[in-house]
Amino acid sequence: MRPVDDIRKKLLIQRRNLFRQVVQTEDELLWLETDVESEVEERGQEEDMVRLLDRLDGRAKAEIEEIDRALVKLEAGQYGRCEQCGKDIPQSRLEAVPAAAMCMACAQAWETRAALRK
Repeated sequence: MRPVDDIRKKLLIQRRNLFRQVVQTEDELLWLETDVESEVEERGQEEDMVRLLDRLDGRAKAEIEEIDRALVKLEAGQYGRCEQCGKDIPQSRLEAVPAAAMCMACAQAWETRAALRK
């Protein structure tokens, strides 16, 4: 199997697992809501559950978007290039994080800037 096929397979498996995780989490939260309905009657608890589900959906959605973007880049022959500096992303990073859009140096710089903005 070619390395590109390996990466595509990893990305598709990761994407499928994220969808399963979101569905499972939603099912668990629905079960919790019906199982302990008397405790959930308090408005604050309901809002906490909604916020938790929104966060989980948002994080999973962002990961799925990253995977989809990597798959598009793979098909276009642009996969493996850093979106910030344009250099090749090392194969070891792509194997560890198949949806990586940046090399380690650019990713660390981006995270540092994001932390400072908070």
